[in-house]
Amino acid sequence: MINNRSEFFSSRPIASAFIVSKHFTFINIAVSAIVFTTKTKGFFLNFAVMPFELIPFVAQQFSALIWKLETDTENDLLYVETRNQQEHTVAFSAFDLKNEKANFIELETEEKWLTGMSGGRKQILFLHGYKSAQSPEHKSIIALDGLTGKQLWADYNLSVEAFTKDGLLAADQRFQSKRLVLLDYQNGTMKTGTNQMVLPDVPQEITWPEMLRLPPKNLFNIISATITGEISCLKYNSYLIISLHTLNKGNLMQELYVIENEKLVYRDLLNENIQKLQPEAFVLTKNHLVYIKNKTALKVLNL
Repeated sequence: MINNRSEFFSSRPIASAFIVSKHFTFINIAVSAIVFTTKTKGFFLNFAVMPFELIPFVAQQFSALIWKLETDTENDLLYVETRNQQEHTVAFSAFDLKNEKANFIELETEEKWLTGMSGGRKQILFLHGYKSAQSPEHKSIIALDGLTGKQLWADYNLSVEAFTKDGLLAADQRFQSKRLVLLDYQNGTMKTGTNQMVLPDVPQEITWPEMLRLPPKNLFNIISATITGEISCLKYNSYLIISLHTLNKGNLMQELYVIENEKLVYRDLLNENIQKLQPEAFVLTKNHLVYIKNKTALKVLNL
């Protein structure tokens, strides 16, 4: 989902960062179920162990790298694409952020590798294939129910062009020149040709952090290690969300802090003993703070 923002959450290679697709909308190996924690401990100001005030309602460990995230903010759904590059397998997961539950975890498709996410709309996850292992060009549309993971419909002659208010705009790949058709989201039937104007999609409710070169003043009372690189920062209501890198005795780490009214209410270690600075670590969808930990774990908090 992930090598600039217009490509994720179709965007930068997310083994280490977020991908939001240009449409904005995330191995059937044993995996742990979604975790609903009741108590979270961490370090607070003086680094004494004590509980934080914010608790993740999603703490999902995947069996492969998180490659891409997609959102359907109209329906509070978050989709995750995970890839095992050694075994050449891809899987898809869906989370209901409103009701704080997992809809399905690491669901595999018939094509084990050359499949990816195009985006999510109307409680439907749209997948695409690839023309070859060497080409990033997309082919085919596969529509999955975002609540159950069941296939609703598929068309192997079309590819997703854009999401619109009126339907799914698709390109017919059987013609040398691009020919567009408008499809019904729910069943894939053709609604109209391209002579009729279609309304653009409603923007997804996603907020990205800003990049700062100097840390906010209230961080100096919390962080004792040397801050290195740029700082990701986002202000949301009374919360200040910050991701940064610190260097301590030669060890480079990436950390996440949530501060409310000058008080540290949440902290997590995202990556440790890393060799280089990592891309931005979090994104806000509506009031949900979404971030990746150690490249294979997904966490979500309500702010």
